Amino acid sequence: MSKKILVVDDEKGVVDLLYKFLSKEGFEVMIATDGKTALERARKFLPDLIILDVRMPDMDGGEVMAVIEEDERLRRIPVVFLTGAVSEGEALAINQKRAGQAYISKASDIREQVKTIKKILGV
Repeated sequence: MSKKILVVDDEKGVVDLLYKFLSKEGFEVMIATDGKTALERARKFLPDLIILDVRMPDMDGGEVMAVIEEDERLRRIPVVFLTGAVSEGEALAINQKRAGQAYISKASDIREQVKTIKKILGV
């Protein structure tokens, strides 16, 4: 059974690229372009991982994460923050210091992003 990943980002190019590469790796990928839709899809599909953009209109990644942490069914799902606010090196440094949260820089190569995602999922 393939792992399910919910990709949440308001930039169409970002979700399209992640969808393409993650699908090729055999993951079942769902897309949401805003926080409200992300929460609805997370509750319906219960993904194995959520990739969550930090900066989005209406409901940003931090607000979505706060709802996830309050939801008994969602709080166990690992969340990887996707951001253009940090460089690839900064994201790696943050990941080495923090347990339980991971960051992926939008500036990093898509193959490196997929490698990080696979590592988090243990595949």
